Amino acid sequence: MNALPQPLMSYSPAGGCACKVPQSVVEQVTAFVGGGGGGGRLLVGLEAPDDAAVYALDDHRALVVTLDFLTPVVNDVYDWGRIAAANALSDVYAMGGRPLLALNILGCPKDFPQQMLQRLLAGGQDSVTRAGAVLAGGHSIVDASPKYGLAVVGEVERDRVITKGGGRIGDVLVLTKALGVGVVSTAIKRGIASEAHIGRATDSMVRLNADAAAVARDFGVRGGTDVTGYGLVGHLHEMAAAAGLGARIYRNRVPVIDGVRDLLRQGCAPDGSVRTLDNALSAGWLEAGEADRDSQVLLADAQTSGSLLLAVARRHADALVAALQAAGERDAAIVGEFVPGAAGVIAL
Repeated sequence: MNALPQPLMSYSPAGGCACKVPQSVVEQVTAFVGGGGGGGRLLVGLEAPDDAAVYALDDHRALVVTLDFLTPVVNDVYDWGRIAAANALSDVYAMGGRPLLALNILGCPKDFPQQMLQRLLAGGQDSVTRAGAVLAGGHSIVDASPKYGLAVVGEVERDRVITKGGGRIGDVLVLTKALGVGVVSTAIKRGIASEAHIGRATDSMVRLNADAAAVARDFGVRGGTDVTGYGLVGHLHEMAAAAGLGARIYRNRVPVIDGVRDLLRQGCAPDGSVRTLDNALSAGWLEAGEADRDSQVLLADAQTSGSLLLAVARRHADALVAALQAAGERDAAIVGEFVPGAAGVIAL
């Protein structure tokens, strides 16, 4: 049997990083999880939650360790493999590191065709190979909803680690990719996404954050994260809270994938994105100002294999954007800044 009995995305109630546990729940439950230890070698752990753990090997080198898996975001199984792997690798890049080794994490329905599984894993292998890393086995289970991702080990110089809390007051915020892949994924699931929509979103999601991370390292960036399931506002909230600062988003400067606003007007807002937005508004850490509802949803759109969000000194911001664009991130743009104010509060 060479084909799935139904479209890939119909196996899952939520696509990609939109299937994440709500941000407010994660914040509450991780407070009860132990951390520390490691004889001082654990440089980044649960005391200051970040995109990955960082464990010192010696005075100069450290390991970056992460795992990430997700449900389908497209109907093409090979592209899903490429995207899920790129998404997992992104956590290493977000810490300023370089991937070394990866292991597969796979859950699939019992009727999932073997050839489709081979194509899924081949897609993951493609992204790992492009990252210059090694894929060495993994683990699989039977699961009603298909899931795929990686556990990844990378390396980073101890004095070049990028953390969520590394931003400083007055730093400018730079986004490396356009937003909107969550909206497109929802449109795919509903059968209304055009080939152009799918192509643009897929091109964005399969693109590794390797070059963007290299540029960030060259500029000595210390504050950053990757924008995934909690959208730009959710992940900026984490950065601002960790830095003890407020933040401002220049909403008219935020790059958006062509055609996404039309899909939003057709009702293709991901449930996870709406949940993130409504939680932010009710908790009071997002001040929407005059932004319309669609603009607010876009800023909370659940991204899969999304952008890096980098905090850089204002005097270096234009040069950083130019270097990112020269490296292939054509949509890279200045989208906000850190400001004095209550920690974690964002104004649009």
